Amino acid sequence: MAELCRICQTRRPRRYCPGVQGEICSLCCGEQREVTIQCPLDCPFLQEARLHEKPAAARDRESLPNQDIRIPESFIREHEELVLFCFVTLVEGALQTSGAIDADLLTALDALIQTYRTTESGLIYETRPDDRVAGAIQDAFENSLNAFEKERHERQALSAYRPAEILVCFVFVQRTALMGVNGRPRGRAFIDATRLRLNIPIPKIRSTLLVS
Repeated sequence: MAELCRICQTRRPRRYCPGVQGEICSLCCGEQREVTIQCPLDCPFLQEARLHEKPAAARDRESLPNQDIRIPESFIREHEELVLFCFVTLVEGALQTSGAIDADLLTALDALIQTYRTTESGLIYETRPDDRVAGAIQDAFENSLNAFEKERHERQALSAYRPAEILVCFVFVQRTALMGVNGRPRGRAFIDATRLRLNIPIPKIRSTLLVS
């Protein structure tokens, strides 16, 4: 009996899927990619699909969250190091957290934004996401930020960034991410695009990738 697609169990398989660790048909690959399959970022079929992928929906800037926070171009230029740090560290945290997707990174960002808003109001209260994966991304970022600030102080005698500066960077990353997600349940379009743009390596860890 001829082998059948690992997913639909109906059509003949046409390619090997590292996400389900088996042969699947091209239709299931297209329909279930980042939907029921959490695809490894180095999968050649995923990378080919990225070339033709469009954001989930065109977003009006007025519909983005945290509209009260302005982000002038001058701020981005003057805080380039901090902006780059936030992009790289958040995406690295997601890449190093098993199962993390764009939605988890956005949840972690939302918690960080709420925490720094509270700090700006004069209170010390950390907002934590309910999701374990998002929490791990948040923890990874905060640990890296502490190390980054310590290094800046020891090497250059620079004072710590003000919470307001970090908050603006978070909102900038959030808006960029919301414009770059693909809307798939297990989508990592923003994470993938950022790691390629900033040459962030894929960790050697591999998630357990199952069809659900």
